[in-house]
Amino acid sequence: MNEVSHIGFSQIQELYEQHVKEIDDALLHSKEAKCSTGMPGEPLPYQLRTDLPITCVVFLCFFLIIYALKNGKKYLHQHLKGFFRHKERAGLFDETSSFDIRYPLTLGSISCISASLFIYDFFSKTDQVLYQVIPHYVILCVYILCLFLTIGAKTLLSQFINWIFFDKERNKTWITAYFDLLSGASLILFPLALLIIYFNLDFNFSKTFVLIVVICFKILLFYKCIRNFFNHFHGVLHLILYFCSLEIIPLLFLWKGLAYINHILILNF
Repeated sequence: MNEVSHIGFSQIQELYEQHVKEIDDALLHSKEAKCSTGMPGEPLPYQLRTDLPITCVVFLCFFLIIYALKNGKKYLHQHLKGFFRHKERAGLFDETSSFDIRYPLTLGSISCISASLFIYDFFSKTDQVLYQVIPHYVILCVYILCLFLTIGAKTLLSQFINWIFFDKERNKTWITAYFDLLSGASLILFPLALLIIYFNLDFNFSKTFVLIVVICFKILLFYKCIRNFFNHFHGVLHLILYFCSLEIIPLLFLWKGLAYINHILILNF
């Protein structure tokens, strides 16, 4: 009887110790394991206004446009008003004959940055793989650099061609008119960029509006080209070839170049 009782107590003790060990292992496992209860969350959609590089660029544009409008209001008013005037020779005391590089360069930079934001927004909706692989600040910096290089190269090419075929006065008038128009475009493009970033402007509407702004910009440049160079061209065909080679073809190269750069970035990261 004692032996049977001893065996029974031994079995109970072993079962108890085994049960305690299972409880300890379960508690230890519950501490180490991650919580897997609940429903899986869905990632928030990407928004421009939550992107830190976008915010920094917007603040930079704010400071630049405040500086230009505060210090160069008179200069900008005179040049934008005199855009549709044409004189064969600028007078010595003509208010629009002076050219201060600070304000056109400042507002022209805002136009380039705003255009870069439009391109950034376009590819964020049409090429989402790029934004999942590449850091956003890298993409934005590449687009801004491409816009500045395009404007700089086109300006140098225009200067060179105009230096060959036209006199110095007409060359200066054309460059001044180009940067005046680029400055005026910043006053339209930057507010539109703010609407796209912070008010979720419809993608199709914003794309159409930007396209209309670009077309109007080119039409005004074509008008200025006719007024400035028409007497020196032997026929309308030369005028069209000149304008297309310096204004239309660079845009096509820029767009194809950006698409090619996107593929290179995806392959290298």
